[in-house]
Amino acid sequence: KHPALHAGERPAPMDSPQIPDDLFPEIFLRVPDPADLVRISAACVSFRCLVASRSFLRRYRKRHAPPLVGFFDFQRVFHPAEPPYPSASAAKAVALAADFSFPFLPAPASDWHIFEIRDGRVLLGRDPDDFEELVVCDPLHRRHLLLPRIPGLDEWLPSATTGGIGWQIFLLGGGDDDDEAAEETSFRVIWRAEREDDDNQVAFVFSSSTGQWRAAPPGSGLASFSWRQYVHGCLYGMTDCREKLRVLDTRTMEVSLLDLPLEAKGYAYVYVDVVEAGEGITGLFVRPRGTPDIRYFTRRNNGGSSSQWQLEKIISLDPSQWQSAGSPRPNWFLRHSGSPSLDAGLFSLDVKTFQLERVLGSELSMLCLWPYTNFPPFLSTPAVSSGNLSVAS
Repeated sequence: KHPALHAGERPAPMDSPQIPDDLFPEIFLRVPDPADLVRISAACVSFRCLVASRSFLRRYRKRHAPPLVGFFDFQRVFHPAEPPYPSASAAKAVALAADFSFPFLPAPASDWHIFEIRDGRVLLGRDPDDFEELVVCDPLHRRHLLLPRIPGLDEWLPSATTGGIGWQIFLLGGGDDDDEAAEETSFRVIWRAEREDDDNQVAFVFSSSTGQWRAAPPGSGLASFSWRQYVHGCLYGMTDCREKLRVLDTRTMEVSLLDLPLEAKGYAYVYVDVVEAGEGITGLFVRPRGTPDIRYFTRRNNGGSSSQWQLEKIISLDPSQWQSAGSPRPNWFLRHSGSPSLDAGLFSLDVKTFQLERVLGSELSMLCLWPYTNFPPFLSTPAVSSGNLSVAS
């Protein structure tokens, strides 16, 4: 029995249960907004040491996707995400810490052209057409790696005798690595070319782990087909009849075919965008040209060949005002041309909440092409290894 309380007495306050120290890292790992980690680290010295530790930061980066912090335009100018976009504070911190004019690249820095951006890395070429010089850099940490020359490149350069050359180049992650530190700095570059006069094709893959280009395995399909988007370690492209998606697993270099939803099959006037929709899930936006309805489908990647596309949502947006800007990220970007009720700008559509959020204002929305994602400086580590590269002094 509890002891009786006399008049005027209050029960003794109960002590809050102590949280074991080994639970704090697990709690902090689940904090979704990096800005909240800053507030946590300011609470006490022990929290600051925990959040700043290399092992915690590595686990946090592995658990959370880096936030969108801005876009690069055609002139290589960086435009940070604007308030009230959720990652605007991270965008401001990255813009202050990074050097997006690329002065640390081999001179003259103004000659370099952006080819692709992924995972905080930027792939650039000295000339937009000949691929004689390629570099991958980390503008936040001012590091860069000059890639060796593509083997046999001369015979694939356009000339009066060879005719036109069609090409594609992709910057990919490095894939699985036993060394976690090496995994964070490893990457691959895929380059494929096709001669228009004889349909001859070639593809090479550069790995930062080996520092070398290697020809794509025969029969892999990498050289044979055109690819559009990179999602969950796979390249996606449409078959010629637009009845299926062609999928190249870049880890195994195996090609498979994936059925499309009925609404996306066989029509050249249907926009199709593949996006990341969460762990092990691929999303698909389907929008017939000139219609207001956008259908969003998902498919589980581990479901085998029997896994079907599931219709998740139908969104109606006026096609005269909204245009797809695409993205393989878990956000789909849309440009709005402006209306009496909504100013023009670039918006992000979250595939989990289906909420539209403004990223950039009207004067920039039509210029931006490459989304740039990265963690704020206190969470970020170099995305390019310091081995065999030049680091700005």
